[in-house]
Amino acid sequence: MSRAHAARVDGVVAAVTAVDGVVDVHAGGPGSPATHLPGRTVRGVRLDDEGGQVCVVLEFRRDIDLVDLADRVRRAATDAAGVPVDVVVSDIVVSDLPGAASSKEFTA
Repeated sequence: MSRAHAARVDGVVAAVTAVDGVVDVHAGGPGSPATHLPGRTVRGVRLDDEGGQVCVVLEFRRDIDLVDLADRVRRAATDAAGVPVDVVVSDIVVSDLPGAASSKEFTA
């Protein structure tokens, strides 16, 4: 992998985690997207020259529409990567409502 590819992957992580309502990139388990770079693995992000995928944990709040948030994450990831990036919402953290966090998964 080239330094340019590593910079693109890091740029996607930075762009996605900068979106208000994104808690983090989701590492997932076996079979989850990952990018292997020299000396490290970036879990939750896979990029190639044609497209990519990023798995995220979103924050559920009353003032956030999750579909709109997933779309904003997709646009941020796509802009940073320079290729279309699919977003998988791997988990949702409930912050301003009573009760525990719940897990949901869908592709935006």
